[in-house]
Amino acid sequence: MGLLAPSAGICHFEVIGTLPDDQILKLLTERLHNERFHSIENSADEYSCGWVELDDNDATEFSEERRLRREQLVCFALREDRRKIPSALLKREIARISGVFLEAHPTFNRVPKQERETIRDQASSMLFSRTLPVPAVSDIAWDLETGLLRFTSLSQKRIDSFQGLFHQSFPELRLRLLTPMARAKKIAAPEQQERLASLNQANSDSALAEIEANSWMGEEFLQWLLYRSLNSDSGYAVCGDGPLLSDQPFTAWLDNRLLLLGSGQEGEQKISVAGPQDRFAEVCAALRSGKRIAEATLHMSLGEEQNWKLTLKGERFSFAGFRTPMNKPEGDPEDDPAIEAEAAFYTKLGALNEGEQLFASLLKTFLEHRLNANWNAEEAAMITWFNKNGI
Repeated sequence: MGLLAPSAGICHFEVIGTLPDDQILKLLTERLHNERFHSIENSADEYSCGWVELDDNDATEFSEERRLRREQLVCFALREDRRKIPSALLKREIARISGVFLEAHPTFNRVPKQERETIRDQASSMLFSRTLPVPAVSDIAWDLETGLLRFTSLSQKRIDSFQGLFHQSFPELRLRLLTPMARAKKIAAPEQQERLASLNQANSDSALAEIEANSWMGEEFLQWLLYRSLNSDSGYAVCGDGPLLSDQPFTAWLDNRLLLLGSGQEGEQKISVAGPQDRFAEVCAALRSGKRIAEATLHMSLGEEQNWKLTLKGERFSFAGFRTPMNKPEGDPEDDPAIEAEAAFYTKLGALNEGEQLFASLLKTFLEHRLNANWNAEEAAMITWFNKNGI
């Protein structure tokens, strides 16, 4: 799903490094064009990957500035086309070609090993030529001023493809996943940085090391949000950077679905709790048994018609099913469709910015508690409450 879809999975990256300021758009256009997508529809190729334009996933020229750059953003998309052959169909085709081979070689009781490989390749090529490729497109919005890059997929395979092609296109730049610890460093107050650094359990500054070593942050953040969802009015104030006014009140709470993880004798255990909850008794019981909240549905609201919803993945703070208010710009039947599409893009982008600002405000509020000297007492009170309210 893309940026303009009603909901989309979004992971955030930092782009580290700089491109030459002079003629930057020309450079971007050339790089994207060099690694553009090539169709495999009229070939027997299995796979193709490359850049396409955001508004037209068949366009690869990047010839119009307004289709690539929108204010401080550079917007394009990653397209991957892949042919897939059902295993049963491939097996049947191999059997058919093998039968033809044995008829032509009556002295053989079975197909020789070397010939089997040739037959398999022959069957694959034949079926590929008769199978249409399946396209998959992920949108990209890259803020040249802040270095923030949004990528609309949470699939690890697609993330790997994106990172590989991005580094191939821009070797002087480095992509770094915006991890929970990296987000915390950006929004924590100056006086909190030393305390935050002492809690960082990673031995290196690589994103994967930070994620693996600091899983506690997502788990504690979600547990804190759940506790406040059940024991407060869920009221907060905007305190992160963005388009919304500072100190603007909003509400945020967890509901609908939570995924909990734990370790058992037979390996990792998962418990999914779905549907509107009252007191989350089942979740409390799971927490009491040592399980941890891995992901949860987060609601954020500024009022009756301004609601955001997402499934927060605690390990990486990626947003699954990120749904924003459905604010549509007022249109005129005589308006240019291209202008209407551009207006819809900016409306959606504004809603994304606001939702991300609300999330940053939640995280900043949590850090004010987590990095405070009274945290141990607050955490003990939460644990006591969850223990008392389990099944």
